[in-house]
Order: sequence, then C-alpha cells, then structure tokens
Amino acid sequence: MAEEPVEILVQMAERGEIDPWNIDIVEVTDRFLSELERRKELDLRVSGRTLFYAALLLRMKSEILEQAEAGEDDESGEGDALDEGDFSFEAEFDADGHAIGPIERLEREIKRRLDRKQLRKRPVTLFELILELKALEKEQRRRQRFISPFDPGLIEVEDVVGIAHDEGYREAAVAVLCQCEARLEEEGVMTLQELAEMMGKRIIEVYIPLLYLMFEGKISLWQDEFFGQVFVQVWRAGDAKAGIEE
Repeated sequence: MAEEPVEILVQMAERGEIDPWNIDIVEVTDRFLSELERRKELDLRVSGRTLFYAALLLRMKSEILEQAEAGEDDESGEGDALDEGDFSFEAEFDADGHAIGPIERLEREIKRRLDRKQLRKRPVTLFELILELKALEKEQRRRQRFISPFDPGLIEVEDVVGIAHDEGYREAAVAVLCQCEARLEEEGVMTLQELAEMMGKRIIEVYIPLLYLMFEGKISLWQDEFFGQVFVQVWRAGDAKAGIEE
C-alpha cells in the first residue's frame, strides 16, 4: 500500500533529513523528490496524492526562488509603506482603452503589496508546512467538480521529477496558458487531449504545466467521471463551480 505524503514528510524528519523546527522549502522539496525517485527505483508504489503534493512543493519552491531573485527581503517590511512617490499622476488606461481612476490604481497597488507580504509568510515548522499543504489541497478540491484533481494513473514519478529539473517549466506553463486561452476564446471548454493534439505534445507534457496554472487559479480542471476525459477551462470569477468540500 502506498504511503501518504504527510507520512513521507514525517519520516524524513525522523531520519534527520529535514529540520522539523526550521523548514527550508527548497531543501524539503528537493529531498521529497529524491525520496520519490528512491521509491520508484525500489518499485514501491507512489500515490497520485503524493505526486500532487510534490507539485505543490514545486510551486512553493519556485515562488521562493523568484522572490530571492527579485532581491526582496523576507524578514523586513521595508518597501510596503505607501507614499506619494508610489503613484503617477499621468493617465493610465486598461486593455479596452478606458481610463483607470486614482482610486482603482490605489486599490491595485494595495493588492499587489498585500500579495507580496503574503508571499513572505512561509511555514517555519513541519507542522505548519503540512497544514499549508492540506489547505492548498482542500482549496483545489473545492474548486473542482470532481473529487480527484487528476487521474492517479496519468502521472508517473519520473514525469514530476523530470519537470522539476527543467528550469523552464514555468515558461512551459505560460506557453500552455497562452495557447489554451486562444483556443478557449472559440471553444469555451476543451479536453486535455484536444489541447495536447493542438500543441503537438504528449498529454503529460501539457498536463503538468496545467497543474501549475490550476494551483495559481488561472484555469480549472475537472472530470465528469472516473478516468474519463479531463476538461480545461480558463478560470474566471463568474465561472465558479460548486466544489466538493472535505
């Protein structure tokens, strides 16, 4: 029987591979992926839920590395205070050519800074990390009409580990989103298989980037039946579907 991802994380802490009181997301992600590789070599079963957690950890690692590259200080709140110099008095326009008022610009700036402060709030202990992972999992299930975010048999360990070693996986996700949005302007909803065929790629090469886009709230993925077609739709506030609560 496959072990659950939480059990794997706890066992890593018990073996001294990670510090449960001072979590380093980058290190935890790398060691978690190494553990999945080890289990694959031993022909041990890895559950779809474990691979889902691996994808969540990859997303968290990516955000941290991007933040580090931007030179932001995780510990200080410097740069969050709003002052007069933060805003331009020149007219700004949206994509439709409508003028953006000062109130709307202020709201956008506040939201941007709140998002940046939220990014700083990283789990410190293993317990906090597990709580955050479970919360993210629950949120994704709530968004979907189907209880499983993906077919456990669709993704293999080497697929997740392989894309983790590919520095361009976020760029791949953006490329998928661009093509998906263009096609959905015409179709509204399409299947994963249709999108993969349109892009000339294997389903798995399209599906994993779609997972990252789903985590970021940019698209919705669901199935109408077990092991049936996976449907893709660009996420909009008005498109919310009744989800399944845990």
